[in-house]
Amino acid sequence: MLKKILIGLGGLLLLLVLGFAGGTWYLYKNQSTYTQKLLGILNESLAGSLKVEEIYISPFKNFPYISIDFHQVKVYEGDAFSGNLALRAQDIYVGFSIVDILQGRYDVKALSVEQALINMVQDAEGKIGLLEALAFDAPPAAEASEAVNFELKQLKLKQVRINYLIPSDAFALRANLEKQSISLKQAEDLLQVKLDGDMLLTLISKGEPTFFAEKALTLGLSLRYQESLQQLDIMRSLLAIDGAEFSLEGLIDLKNENYLDIEFRGDKPDFNTLAALLPKETGDQLRRYRNEGQVYFQGTVQGPTANGQTPQIAVEFGCDNAYFLNPTVNKKVDELRFAGFFTNGKDRNLATSQLTLQNFYARPAEGIFQGDVLIRNFKDPYIKVKLDADLDLAFLGEFFEVEGLRGLSGQVLLSMDFDELIDLEDATGGLATVQNALQSELRVRNLNFSLPGLPHPVQQANVYAKMEDGYITLERGSFRLGDSDLQFSGYLTDFPALLHGLEEPVEASLSFQSALLRKIDFMEMDTTDAEEVSDFNLKLRFQSSGRELVSPVYVPQGKFMIDAFSAKLKKYPHAFTDFQVQLGITPERLRVENFVGKIDTSDFAISGEVYNYEKWFQASPMGKSRFDLTVASKHLSIKDLLTYRGVNYMPEAYAQETIDDFKLAMDLELEYAGIFQGVSGNLRDFTGKLKFHPIKFSNFKGALAYRDDVLKVNGFGGRMGLSEFYMDLDYFLGPDSLPNPIQNRFRLVGRALDLDSLLGFESIEQEVNHEEAFNIFELPFPDLVVALDVERLKYHGFWLDDLRARVRMQEDHMLFIDTLSLRTADGGLGLVGYFNGQNPKEIYFHSTMKANKLDLDKLLIKFDNFGQDALINENLQGRLSGTIESRFLVHPDLTPIIEKSEAKMDLTVYEGSLIDFAPLRAMSSFFSDRNLMRVRFDTLQNVFELKNGTLDIPSMTIASSLGFIELSGRQQLDMQMDYFIRVPLGLVTSVGFRSLFGRNRGEVDPDQEDAIVTRGDRRVRFVNVNLRGTPDDFQVRLGRDRGR
Repeated sequence: MLKKILIGLGGLLLLLVLGFAGGTWYLYKNQSTYTQKLLGILNESLAGSLKVEEIYISPFKNFPYISIDFHQVKVYEGDAFSGNLALRAQDIYVGFSIVDILQGRYDVKALSVEQALINMVQDAEGKIGLLEALAFDAPPAAEASEAVNFELKQLKLKQVRINYLIPSDAFALRANLEKQSISLKQAEDLLQVKLDGDMLLTLISKGEPTFFAEKALTLGLSLRYQESLQQLDIMRSLLAIDGAEFSLEGLIDLKNENYLDIEFRGDKPDFNTLAALLPKETGDQLRRYRNEGQVYFQGTVQGPTANGQTPQIAVEFGCDNAYFLNPTVNKKVDELRFAGFFTNGKDRNLATSQLTLQNFYARPAEGIFQGDVLIRNFKDPYIKVKLDADLDLAFLGEFFEVEGLRGLSGQVLLSMDFDELIDLEDATGGLATVQNALQSELRVRNLNFSLPGLPHPVQQANVYAKMEDGYITLERGSFRLGDSDLQFSGYLTDFPALLHGLEEPVEASLSFQSALLRKIDFMEMDTTDAEEVSDFNLKLRFQSSGRELVSPVYVPQGKFMIDAFSAKLKKYPHAFTDFQVQLGITPERLRVENFVGKIDTSDFAISGEVYNYEKWFQASPMGKSRFDLTVASKHLSIKDLLTYRGVNYMPEAYAQETIDDFKLAMDLELEYAGIFQGVSGNLRDFTGKLKFHPIKFSNFKGALAYRDDVLKVNGFGGRMGLSEFYMDLDYFLGPDSLPNPIQNRFRLVGRALDLDSLLGFESIEQEVNHEEAFNIFELPFPDLVVALDVERLKYHGFWLDDLRARVRMQEDHMLFIDTLSLRTADGGLGLVGYFNGQNPKEIYFHSTMKANKLDLDKLLIKFDNFGQDALINENLQGRLSGTIESRFLVHPDLTPIIEKSEAKMDLTVYEGSLIDFAPLRAMSSFFSDRNLMRVRFDTLQNVFELKNGTLDIPSMTIASSLGFIELSGRQQLDMQMDYFIRVPLGLVTSVGFRSLFGRNRGEVDPDQEDAIVTRGDRRVRFVNVNLRGTPDDFQVRLGRDRGR
């Protein structure tokens, strides 16, 4: 009998296997027909758009159901794939009964989703895009038999990410489901659901994760839905959050406004229950400690949720006889107890929510901590706190092991009676009643600690502060850091107004004093750059309102003041005294009402206004904001302002300069079009009076504009002493990588320009160190065209008239003088040439200069002759014309170095004089009583050549006051002379005869002496003389005619 039964069962099993295999084979054979038919039905039925790359038959994925594998699935919210992507999945397995498929019915029995991203966005009407896209349109009655119907028995999710977003509430949920299994069982109108699995859940509010972030959830839910009652029962289920287990049970009445009645409680008697509900970082810290105690956590959710209603939430939590032990350092906080309660109140929102923490008590190894806390209205919290604490900071530092906080010691004593709830319970009391209930006192004694980044520990910190009737007084505070010390104090007039952002006025003040503040005590740095401040005093104060300080539109409105500031700096060796600032801020403008102070002997007063300043804080500003600025000073000392580490950074001529009665007034306008576009401004007034350069400057005006990396200055100028000028500038300030869209241009136009006064020139005869002069060629050169048009220019004591010039600067330190013309010394001068400063140590000047009847007596040209300054007109007077082609090596101040220069000079001197001319002065003892210190002549014409430090003078005849003199020779710049001179014989004295010929005049036959010759008129004889040596050591002897 048993054998027959076994044979029968085996035959039945074989029949089932053969039937399943046969059906599977049939579906494989016709899978293209069935899969395409199913895809067509889905596309016709879905409200959204479905896109599938491939479809396969998968017989065992949802066994005993046969599955169709939809591979690479995308679902879009709109039709024709135009909407947002709502779902993307690697594989979706849809399980059907083989019999149903063969009979043409598509009843879904099982569903598996793997490696998927699900985006669910809820609109203002509460509709979710994905669900709308997956909604099935009802098929016509004739096609109902071929419609897709869901009769799910199981649902599986694997590696699925879900993003749920409600833009109107700025709320989002992000869940990563590793593996979820949902089983369904239906009997008549009862549906039973079991949900098991793990997920990682994050709640996001206003773009930022909430404290419920990266929470690991384990679900073990058991649900039962009765369709006739429309009630979902939550059987006793398990919910684990970060390992902490909670039990959950209750019901959801769907027909009665989705009414909730749910209870939950924590099932473990330790603090992991609370840690699971804290932010991740805080919870992780709490788990570091060994803890134990009678911990409870339980709550209820009751009330309707339909149409945006919020149920009532009530939670009780607390502990008794608990402790926390840090096993690393064996430190313990004992006798911990508290009782807590939370409710969202009668209106079931944040405004009526309340949190109570009662009888909180903890006993560290040293000290005590106890108190009560009550918070009402989470939108605008009102707080009641009663707290007493005596804490040993050394114990707390070891117990909490705060990272980076080392060497903590000291004592904190806090007594707080903070009760804002009085006005809620006594409506007649108002804010004054609240203030009367706010009493606190804080003492910090001998606090010491070290922080990363600080080179020294904070030591001897002491603080005493108190609050009486809402008025906070910081009576004293102090600490030391290395050799630095700081003391501080202050007050705040209305703490409740600040806490709640009320319209009530609030004033606060902070004062700081220090004998010494060293920068190296506050940060690691090179000691050579470390500034030190002594006798530091600062008092800050502001007047505003609680609302402005808590919720400003851009910056708080009100008045902000520096009532006092003084200090002495070491590296910037100056004393700051009598500083005061008053800044007023309104919605329309920011006004500097009073900014005064002194730096050493210099004083200043600044005032101004800024309009439309709010554009600075806007993400995409449009329009303009404007500055009006005025700076005034009775006395400004340059060395007070621009001396650092004993070095004055002004040019030497202005290093000791002072300015009296100084005033600067200007306005600037900033333009925005989404981003900063440019700035324009006007100089309205610039006046003052220099002391050491006795110059008064006034009537300065000008305009500037900056846009697209181009700076434009137009008409900037005014009067400075005898000078009166204005200038224009176009200059590209963009990076070198960008092409320059303009020609850089500088133009100076002036009625008069007194460079001597501006540059502090004293006398051309004053010796200067040319090598130490400022070297412009050591600076970067731009590509720049310079145009000068000055009616009168004073340079080195001389006025130059009608100066016209065009100069080009190049980046390679070449400076070309394309044209230069001027009138001076009753004549004219023109020049073309260039400076080559590519090597700033060797600056060469190549030029061609043309002069027209310059009065040498009125022209001073200085040059360097072997390190000694010399003037070109010391030995020569008259009117000069001619051409000079030169190649000069020049000093940084452009003084020529003659011994290293070359020049060819084709010159003519009219109506001139030789003054103290060395060759004639050397021969003075040989001639009769004539004035050889000044020898006049009518015309002197020759071509001179200067090369290798030697001046070569070809033979020339000078019709002079001595008669006709012929002269030729060479003179080196070290004053070595080799001259051939032919002078009238009649000028030679008897003593000269004996020195030259060794005989008396009567004993010399002129016709027999080679050194005596005649020229033209035979009646006038000349004597040839050769002069060699220096003006101080020379030889004069007879010379033969050189034929020159």
